[in-house]
Amino acid sequence: MKKLSILFILSLLISAVLVGCKDDPDDTDDPVDDTMKVRLNLVPSYDGQPLDFQSSYTTQEGYTIEFTKLNFILTEIKNGNTTLTPSMVYKYEDDPSLIWEGDGDYSNFPSLTANVGVGADRNHEDPSALPADDPLNILNTDDMHWGWNTGYIFLMIEGRADTTQGQTGQDIANFLYHAGTDQLLKNVSLNDLNWQPVSNTLYEANLTVDLYKVFDGDTADVDIKNERTSHTMPGQEALSDKIISNFTTSLSTQ
Repeated sequence: MKKLSILFILSLLISAVLVGCKDDPDDTDDPVDDTMKVRLNLVPSYDGQPLDFQSSYTTQEGYTIEFTKLNFILTEIKNGNTTLTPSMVYKYEDDPSLIWEGDGDYSNFPSLTANVGVGADRNHEDPSALPADDPLNILNTDDMHWGWNTGYIFLMIEGRADTTQGQTGQDIANFLYHAGTDQLLKNVSLNDLNWQPVSNTLYEANLTVDLYKVFDGDTADVDIKNERTSHTMPGQEALSDKIISNFTTSLSTQ
């Protein structure tokens, strides 16, 4: 009888364990998110040196220069007829390396074309009326918009420079370039992206930009001593065009 009681108790314990295992939430099959994603990074530099807002650099004229802002907008990012995303907003202050991350299969995007800026069809929309997750929503662009009726600032570069002959650091002056308006929309081709796996579902590629070339351009130089400021107002369009054109040609794949 005692042996039967022991066997009965053991059977109850085994049953309890089996029921407990069956109800254990850890044993349920969680859904696996296998959506392919891509990440575009930026590697900003100045004449071969990593860009750092805490560092100073030297221009082609021998001026000492420091940067305090680098923002830009890319739109219509695609490979042929396949769109990766309608828009991206980069702000160095928010994240020095990340341009954009979202859904996409890297194998569909060996190369990309994009606009630096916002096309006229979207440039004059009310940014506060866009969905909150749209990069062009006013909450995401913030100071990169002049007002809903005038449009977005496509590129913002700001900083300080000592343009004196003695380079004593006593006469540092601010410089500021805000390039926008429909006429300054530029197109860039980013060929042969080097996608690298971060995980089974995430691949990333790097873009580079050399701010030295924004001032020492392939076709036109910017003299920071005499061409210090542009808000793309009347009379400033030519300088803004030089800045955004030089920036576009200095943007490339790594």
